[in-house]
Formats: sequence, C-alpha cells, structure tokens
Amino acid sequence: MTRAGVVYHAPLTAAADAATVGGRAVRLVEAVLRDLDPPPGLPLAYHLQDHNRSRAEEQFLGWTVPVLDRLRERGHALATLPPLAGPSPDAVGVPLQDAAVPFASLSRDAHAAPGLLIGLRLGCHPRSGLAGAVRATALACASAEGKRALQQGVQPRIERAVCGGCGMCVSLCGNDGVRHNGHVAAIRPETCLACGDCLAECHTGALKFPEGGGDALQARLGAYAAAVVRGKPRRGVWLAFLLGEPQRRAVNLARAAALPDLGVLAAADPVALDFAAAALLDGAAGPGWVAACCPDREPGADPLLAVREAARLGAGSGEAPAIVTVG
Repeated sequence: MTRAGVVYHAPLTAAADAATVGGRAVRLVEAVLRDLDPPPGLPLAYHLQDHNRSRAEEQFLGWTVPVLDRLRERGHALATLPPLAGPSPDAVGVPLQDAAVPFASLSRDAHAAPGLLIGLRLGCHPRSGLAGAVRATALACASAEGKRALQQGVQPRIERAVCGGCGMCVSLCGNDGVRHNGHVAAIRPETCLACGDCLAECHTGALKFPEGGGDALQARLGAYAAAVVRGKPRRGVWLAFLLGEPQRRAVNLARAAALPDLGVLAAADPVALDFAAAALLDGAAGPGWVAACCPDREPGADPLLAVREAARLGAGSGEAPAIVTVG
C-alpha cells in the first residue's frame, strides 16, 4: 500500500477545547506533508467547509486556523478557493471517460492551484450520502456552471399546500438556497446545493427530493472529485473533523441523529479518508449509523456511492485504508 492510502486519526470528542483539537489537526497535517514531501513552499489553495452554519463557524475556525498558521510558517503561500455560495465565473472543462458526466467544469482557481487543502466537518445527507472529503472536493472546486450541473434535476421541491411557512429551512441553509416568499418557502435553483439539510429539518414533510436523484448526485460528485484529484497527484491534503457541532434549534424533533464524536482525520487521499471515516463509524455505532443519521435517504441507497465512484475514476485507493492513530 502506498502512503497515499494512509489516514491519520486523532481520537477526540467535541468536548475537547479548541486548542487541543487545533493542535491535533496540525500534527495530522504535518504527518501527511511528511509523506507527500512536497516542493518547499508549495502554494496551496484551500477551502474550509462547515456548511456555513453560524453557530458552528466559530468552533470550526478555532480548529482550523492553527493549521493555516502552521502552513504559513512552513513557507506555503495560501489562497482561498471561492466559497460555495459565490463561485468564480471562470471555468475549465476537464474531460472524463465512462463517468456520470462527460466533463467536469472546474473553477479556474482550483484547476490552476499547484496544491490543495480541503478542510471539512464530516456529516451525512440523504442525497449526497457521507458528506466527506470527496463531496467537499467536488463542491469546493466546481465552477458556477459545474455547480449547476451537479444540482440539475436533483434539487428538492416544496409542496406549497403542505408547507407551514415556519422558515426553518430558510434559516438553516447557509447557501441561500431557500427563500421565504411571505407565505411559504421556495427553492432557489441557482444556489441550492441539493444537500438535504432542509429536508432533515422540515417537520411538515413539505420538502421532497425527486426519486433516484441521490444516486445521480453522488455519481456526479465522485466524477468531479476525480477530475480535481487526478490533476494534482500527491499534491493535496484533506482534513476532516468527525466531531459534533453546537446544538441548534430544530423544528423537526425527529430529525437525523448527529454522527458520533470520533476525532480528527487527515490524508493525502480523499477516498481513503472517507473510507476510513466510514470504518470508524461502523466500529463505533455499527452499520445502523447510516439509518440514524440519514433517515430520509432512499431505501437501499449507498451512502458511499460517491466515494466508490471517485475511486473507480482514479481519485484515490479503493482498498481498505491503513488508519494510523496519533495521540
């Protein structure tokens, strides 16, 4: 097994203070960089994704800012990738063979970046399955055109006769994908990422996804991630926090359960990281974590379909990763 198939893991819980979590994250990223041995001062384009939830943002920054500071100390020039809600208008088409899409439309900034740092909080969504490194890479690096292609035909619809107009979906969506028209909610097709967060919070059942849309979305996400990673062999670091976020008010008291606190993971291979996260979840909660955390997914849907597709298309190793514990 190559070192790219290694995933470094620091067991922690969300009760740990920010300095502890941030310090472990720094150690994991440095371990990945030792394996990669990148050119001195390799410029890195980075994206830190925490679903843009204001209650969790401060906590997430406390975990990730030390990593950015350490990378700058090592001489790496850092540049942010465009945020999810405001992508760059520039686009570069990357051809794909035998994939769900004939080409991936990537942002010029992401395509041209010598190296990548993708940081995220792991989650689970009824349409995109395990919301991990593969998904984050696809969404962070897609152009505005690419994001529309990823979402086409898989965005939720709102049954106006059922919607109670509570506005929870509007408040929750950090991508401005839902608006309130004064009476009921309405999806904004140009910004909705089809992530499924609004569905999990809706207590009336007004939000519905098109049948079969989850598999289509995951296949596209896997293809886009492959287009990104194959263009930067051994030039990327993925950092994921499998830690709970601050509690937020919920209208739907039967919404999805939170993933268990299992710590921080880092790897040079997004596919290996996601498989490692799934293995840790299986070990801690059994296969039932999928049903508990993605109760609205389609029956029989594979929460790792995007990860398997990314592996098939060359984004990383499909073999079982080697998980190295870092204290």
